[in-house]
Amino acid sequence: MSRPTIADIARAAGVSNTAVSFALNGRPGVAEPTREKIMAIAHDMGWTPNRAARALSTSRVDALGLIITAPYAELARDAFFLQLIAGVERKLAGSPVALVLKIVEGFADELAAIRQWHGESRVDGLILVNPRPEDPRPELTNQLGIPTVFIGKPGTNEPFSSVFIDDALVMDTLIEDLAARGTRRVAYLHSHAHYSHGEARLATLGRHRAGLTAIDHGVPSNSITEAHAAIRDFVSMLDLTPTTTFVCESEDLTLTTLRALRDLKIEVPANAGVVSWESSPGLTLRSPAVSTLERSPADMGEAAVELLRDMRDNPGPGPRTRELECPRLNARDTLPASVSN
Repeated sequence: MSRPTIADIARAAGVSNTAVSFALNGRPGVAEPTREKIMAIAHDMGWTPNRAARALSTSRVDALGLIITAPYAELARDAFFLQLIAGVERKLAGSPVALVLKIVEGFADELAAIRQWHGESRVDGLILVNPRPEDPRPELTNQLGIPTVFIGKPGTNEPFSSVFIDDALVMDTLIEDLAARGTRRVAYLHSHAHYSHGEARLATLGRHRAGLTAIDHGVPSNSITEAHAAIRDFVSMLDLTPTTTFVCESEDLTLTTLRALRDLKIEVPANAGVVSWESSPGLTLRSPAVSTLERSPADMGEAAVELLRDMRDNPGPGPRTRELECPRLNARDTLPASVSN
């Protein structure tokens, strides 16, 4: 039995070939009821796209690339990227576009992968993460002509498209929320200060605040054991009171901090509070339930796909940006209901 064609679907739906093409490719110009009818008929007929013919006729390969540079051991513990990928896939569901994932351990390898994908016409667009100060990737992707969306804002004079949260505003808002609850000392535990978002957070943390002490402490990320020893040593030097709150950059740093506090017989939240910059079921469903910022990496992934689609459907000069809402503190068991000044 021959494979069904766009013309077959058009005859069955009583519409033009163009309408079917637009509907199957997720392009605008087709009323939603008509699109749903076409998609249902195509599904019933067992239609699938002819990739080779499509690539020749449209110069598109129906693939988006996501490159992540991180040590494999560290990546395995980082829930952010799993949630980001889930958001991308959720937005691509029902479309012919596939996500191509590349994980590398070195930044030079990431730049090489971008060049290789471009040379092989492997992807139609890129999603890139962890922007850096003086980031070379915007210049590279602009030179190559690859539509690219960054998760965050690179430090560069080159134009770039991005989905971002204002990390300086997030830190500022979080400290204000903690201060309102009685926190008088914030200890921020991090391992990625060399990224643009890390620099923005630390710069905000370092501003003078009357009545509130802020400490930033870099933690090695090579292994959980090394991170645990470093956090335990750091905590043991502090004179802790209920007005001290540890803010942890990631899920694994949060869990490691809770373990270090337990080892030192420091009760949470009676003797110190803990907040995670990330939110995941592993933190919010445990006991005690961890206080978190309600940030959604999945929303970032969805927004990145939306921007790339807009760049495809409405080509034109100038970058596209999407600023997501500033996440707020969700206080749970690791913060006291209130702390006396």
